Amino acid sequence: MERLTISPSLICMDLCNTGTEVRCLEALGCRMVHVDVIDGRFSPDMPLGINMIQQLRQKTRLIFDAHLMAADNAPYVELLLAAGVDRLCFHTEFEPRPNILLRKIRSAGCQPGIAISPETPLSQVEHLLPLCDFVLIMRIDAGYAHLPGQGVYPHVDEKIAALSAYCKSHGLDIEIEVDGRVGFEDLVPLAELGVRTFVSGSRGLFSPQGTREQNWKKLTAITEAWREQQ
Repeated sequence: MERLTISPSLICMDLCNTGTEVRCLEALGCRMVHVDVIDGRFSPDMPLGINMIQQLRQKTRLIFDAHLMAADNAPYVELLLAAGVDRLCFHTEFEPRPNILLRKIRSAGCQPGIAISPETPLSQVEHLLPLCDFVLIMRIDAGYAHLPGQGVYPHVDEKIAALSAYCKSHGLDIEIEVDGRVGFEDLVPLAELGVRTFVSGSRGLFSPQGTREQNWKKLTAITEAWREQQ
């Protein structure tokens, strides 16, 4: 039976107490944490620094699921690999040689992936898929989650279904991950489309409607029920 993975978003935590926050995730039974790295140019936000990630790496064995949003990927790829992330995806919109970066990531023992913005068509990145272990599909504008009125793009579901169908038809074993306004009610519909990893933020694990423990139990109950039905 296929497993669905919840990847809590680090930037939704109390960033002044990340060590405590990570220990809380471990106590809940979490396996992975989503690490957003923004350079201030791709978007004006810069929530996490490389030094913080390096220090946090020493405090936990959680899988670091890194999402790089940068206008110049190569320097940050080097820094994140040195910091010890386990999975690393980047956006190709500004990247002239994405195939080189994907191979570099894999050669470092890290799982390589690409991130697809809502406006980026699949046809633009299909040639890169054989080099990927996973693909992160954004449901909102990457790096702009803090802006008011940021809603989920309605065509993203079609893109997820198309990516899943493409991978199956070409014999590609690629994990599909989604990020952006993923709520409890979205897990099963997205899983049916082919998603296997869900970045969980303010509408999931960090929802103010429940405690961390309550929200985690709700998330895992949904994912386990789906798994048992497969």
